[in-house]
Amino acid sequence: MPVILRRKHQGKKRESARLSVDFPRQGEIISFPTYTLRLSAPQDLKNVEVSIDGGAWRACRQAEGFWWYDWSDYDDGEHSIVTRVELREGRMLASEPHQCFVDLQPKRVP
Repeated sequence: MPVILRRKHQGKKRESARLSVDFPRQGEIISFPTYTLRLSAPQDLKNVEVSIDGGAWRACRQAEGFWWYDWSDYDDGEHSIVTRVELREGRMLASEPHQCFVDLQPKRVP
């Protein structure tokens, strides 16, 4: 489930932006040895990072209106992806865990 970031602007108007893992989709099966994660997050953040399976936080890059992370060297099985952002004022927000699966073994057709 995406996290909704809300920002106050002048007056009472508010703007909302999503923080979510777009790709891989929830429950998607990855069958390639490398995969580029696509994250939706506001563009004016100080920092966006991703953690896979509770590992170290890795910096994402910004391009084409999204945030990206090139993922490789993963094992077959279920994986959990969490993204976090650092707002300009220093506050950190994290997404809910996002599950995907890796199956690198080719399936034989009988």
